[in-house]
Amino acid sequence: MATIEAYAQPPRLYRYRSLRQFDRELLAIEQGYLFCADFTALNDPMEGLFSSSRHLREKENYRATRQAILDNKSQIGMCCFCEVKNHELMWAHYADQFSGICVSYSLSKLLRCLSDDVSLVRMFYDETEPTLHRSRAPHNDLAKMILSYKNHRWIYEREWRLFAPDKGEVYYSDKSCVTTVYLGSRISDEHRQAIEPRLTALNIKSRNMVIKKYSIDFEKE
Repeated sequence: MATIEAYAQPPRLYRYRSLRQFDRELLAIEQGYLFCADFTALNDPMEGLFSSSRHLREKENYRATRQAILDNKSQIGMCCFCEVKNHELMWAHYADQFSGICVSYSLSKLLRCLSDDVSLVRMFYDETEPTLHRSRAPHNDLAKMILSYKNHRWIYEREWRLFAPDKGEVYYSDKSCVTTVYLGSRISDEHRQAIEPRLTALNIKSRNMVIKKYSIDFEKE
């Protein structure tokens, strides 16, 4: 039987963050954790929608299977990443209109430093919602499959998603998983002056954004 392999992985994953809750965002970096939310807290109202095939609906245990999937889907905690740090729409939508930050994580270190019950998936974008055809797979796996789909109009986000068994903080064992924090072009002087010494104490680099006509760049060391 053929297999699916993932030979190519991005060296970094990025989280775009608003600084409206400044201390919360900095504490996550200082204490070495990612906050995983319920799927209903995400900004897409279509998150988690799915349909079932006629064959599955006709099974005697269909109602119990569907409820078990719904229960598992509600239990899973999720954290979202992007493949790139210079995405204008992501800065506008998730980093408070360029006044927030973008946190860079080493993917290889995250994989080593997160617990075995945490998984990372690359999102799949489609014109239609996922359809369940079988019920033999573990219900938790089916719930994760459903939450790995998004409407194709979100494809610009180039999202990777972390799944955790529960909602809340997921700690990684090595704080050097964070490699760099990129500062938006509209970050306030107050936030810049407060964030830089806290990052320096962690030996984490910070980079200021530079707008070059219709492109984004960041200051070098």
